[in-house]
Order: sequence, then structure tokens, then C-alpha cells
Amino acid sequence: MPKRNLIIGVVISVVCLILALVGVEWDNAVEALLRADWRYLGPAGVALLGSLLARATRWRLLLGPQVGLLEAFLVTNIGYLVSNVLPLRLGDPARAVAIGLTGKLKFGAALSTVLAERVLDMLTVVLLLSATLPFVAEAGWIRSAGFIGGVAAVTATAFLLTLAWRPRWGSRVTEFALGRLPWVDRARWRALSDDLLRGLAGLASVRGAAALLAWSAIVWLLTLGYYLGVLTAFVRPPDLVAASFLTCSTALAVALPSSPGATGVFHSVARYALELPFGVARDTALVVAFAAHSFQYVAMSLLGLLGLVQQNLSLAQLRRDALAATIEE
Repeated sequence: MPKRNLIIGVVISVVCLILALVGVEWDNAVEALLRADWRYLGPAGVALLGSLLARATRWRLLLGPQVGLLEAFLVTNIGYLVSNVLPLRLGDPARAVAIGLTGKLKFGAALSTVLAERVLDMLTVVLLLSATLPFVAEAGWIRSAGFIGGVAAVTATAFLLTLAWRPRWGSRVTEFALGRLPWVDRARWRALSDDLLRGLAGLASVRGAAALLAWSAIVWLLTLGYYLGVLTAFVRPPDLVAASFLTCSTALAVALPSSPGATGVFHSVARYALELPFGVARDTALVVAFAAHSFQYVAMSLLGLLGLVQQNLSLAQLRRDALAATIEE
């Protein structure tokens, strides 16, 4: 299964990269690079760092007080590094593994907090997209993807809130399922279920859920600020709607299977998200796509390397444990 998923991801990335490069005139692309105002990458970098700190703050609310903000920040970036350089989307399970190795939280509990984060991200992106679409002339497949993502996000949010507020229901479902699967290790799966439910404790109060939603909004507003900064470096005057649409489009697109770092998928979606609805020249749109991807790829990877050093971990160890956990659990 992992090998098949890897092949599918690589094929999709190659096809998307070809689509991103179709029709590009490289002389015009070089000209777009030369006339760029690189000063705007400074504010973009500040917004990117702010979004990562906001993510770490939100995750710490889910993890609990036993995990410090600095540790949450470092491990968050370790996850991005793993996703950037290793196949099979192992960044999220690697984060759970890294927290589990500290002994402060079990793997199952850490994994459920990561899943809760992903649901919150999807919900926030869909809300941002809903506020953006009325100002976009041609949304194309993004409109349909947003609707599907919205239904999925609302459903998943309701499910997680139900488990957080009524953990006994989750335990009963687990017991019911285990009772009909006599060949499985019941003690092991029961323990994993209990850990997963404990990881949702941050959602178990109105105040906690409201804080998580507020930090999710901050995360994505800062992410929007990052894309606005990059876009302004190449396209003037700045267009907040275009930056918002670019933010939502790429966020939905990177959920697709791809090679490490969402190479190809990100570039193709970013190019056409700017070119088709907003009339940005295809050469400039491609340059924006590569600039936005490269900037965050390098920054997150460097911060991830710092995290590995600080946490005394290795990519090989995380890959092995995350892949084992993904297959077994």
C-alpha cells in the first residue's frame, strides 16, 4: 500500500508540474523575476513565522500544559520538514511520534490532537473561501472542492466535538466493534481508543473550543498575509481577494496525493488560481507560485532541522516510527 501511494503521488505531481509549465515563456518569467520588489518578502516572512507560532499555540492548547510552547513549535516544524523531504505524507504521524517519544503524551493522544488540527484547518479554510468566492468571477473547481470540503469539515468537526463531549459514547462504540472482532488484540485497541479520546480533551469545553477556533482564524489570517506579501512582490497593486483565493486554493490542493512538499500540485493550482480568475499573466503567475512555495519550503525545512537538533531526533528514526504507526494503527 505505501509503495502504491508513493507511485500515485509522484504521477500526480509530475502531471501537475507539466500543467504548471505549459505555455510559459521563460523570457517573460525571467523579466517578472527581475522587476520584482523583493522587499515585500520581509513582511511575508514575518507573517509566515507568525502563522507557525500561532499553529504551535493552537496545538499546545490541544496537547495540554505538559508540552511547552517552544517544544510544540519545534515539533510542528519537524512535521513540515518530514512532509517536505520524505514521501507518503508522514509529517503528521511524525509529529505524534515525536511528542510520544518525550514521554509527556502517548502516541494515540498526540495523534488525535493532530487530526483535530487538520479538521480545524479545513473548517477555517472553507469559511475563508466562502467569504472570498462572492468576489471571484471564475472559481472553477475550487467552488466544488470548497463545498465538498465544507461538508466534510462540518461533519468531522461535529464528530470530534461529540467524542470530546461524550467520550463514553466513543468507548461504547469501541467495545461494540471489538466484541465482533474476536481475532484482534482487544487490550491494545482499547488502550489506543482511550488515548485518542484523551487527546480531544481540549475540545471538551465551550471556552476551549472557542479558543481553538480563534487561534485557527489567526493562523489562516497570517497565512493570508504571507501570500499577500509574496503576491505584492510580483503583482501590483496588491489584491487581497487574489491573495485570499490563492491561500484557499493551495490549502485545498495540497490535500491531494503528491510527491514530498506537494511539488507540482502546489505550482499548478497556484498558477491557475491567479491566471484564470484574476488575469495575472501566466508567466508571472508561475513565478509567484514558485516563489511562494520555495520561500516557505526553505524556511520550514530549516526550522525543522533546528527542531531535530533541539529534540535530539533523526529523520530516519521518525520515518521508521511514523511509517510503522501509520501501517499498524
